[in-house]
Amino acid sequence: MGKTGREIVKANVSEVISDLLKAYSDEWLAHYQYWVAAVWLKGVDADTFRQVLMEMSQHELKHAEKLAKRIIQLGGKPVLDFGKLLSTSGCGYIPPPEDPTDYVKLIKDIIKAEECAIKFYSAMVEKYRTTDVVTHEVFEELLEDEVEDEQTWEDFLAKL
Repeated sequence: MGKTGREIVKANVSEVISDLLKAYSDEWLAHYQYWVAAVWLKGVDADTFRQVLMEMSQHELKHAEKLAKRIIQLGGKPVLDFGKLLSTSGCGYIPPPEDPTDYVKLIKDIIKAEECAIKFYSAMVEKYRTTDVVTHEVFEELLEDEVEDEQTWEDFLAKL
């Protein structure tokens, strides 16, 4: 990031990077949560959910990429040791249900993860609204996506 780009950040850059790393880790874990669930599912509705899970998995991976780019712009580095993602994350990881046909549990767990992301991104949008406009915009975009994802899963749950 250039000199002027650094000058416009009024927030503590180490704190911004820490918040971005938390989000980055959460997005990687969400990517894996969706992907592994898609592979694991069985039963009558598995193909319907599998397609949505795979698409959302890719969205979460793109979120992680966006966050990594901002971390690097600020002079940080993304989590390089995959084993440290869980300890860096804020929302954690919920594995798919033991029963690969338990769509209700799967969806409730996904909604729980989306709720955590929404709350975190909402707080980050407010936190960086005036102190780091670029990071604010990143978090705002991710917040919008997570709100849409939550609605998608609530709609699925209502149909079961």
